[in-house]
Amino acid sequence: MRAAFEDALAFAKREGCGGPHPVIHNQSVADRLIEMKMKLETARFLTWKAASAFDVSQGEAAEGCWMAKVYASEASMEVVLLGMAVVGMESYSERQRFPRLLRDAACLPLFDGGNVGVRRRELQRLFESESYDPLAFAYGAGTSE
Repeated sequence: MRAAFEDALAFAKREGCGGPHPVIHNQSVADRLIEMKMKLETARFLTWKAASAFDVSQGEAAEGCWMAKVYASEASMEVVLLGMAVVGMESYSERQRFPRLLRDAACLPLFDGGNVGVRRRELQRLFESESYDPLAFAYGAGTSE
């Protein structure tokens, strides 16, 4: 995600695409870059939060890890496609990193049992549990009273 954002941002600041100014001055390009950055940072923060909760719980709190895997892997595909939309047809060039980033991002939702499996096997089962605390990941165990 970071590489796609950095490449799209550099392109948007450098290229005018026939216009008098770099395309970053176009609202639609800026909107795509903003969306990319928000998804990138959300995935990063969720991953950090999940890793911290997992460490503090000594490996017991896996809910955040499953959510981070699903969210970040799906967001990666969206971010790469948004970056390609900023760059346009040039993004298909082998001189660009986008073809490789797209291939890599496409496999992430399928990897390690796939996101559908993680949702069904892990998260749904967790949510069905009588002892499930929906605020535990956000605030720590035992804080929903």
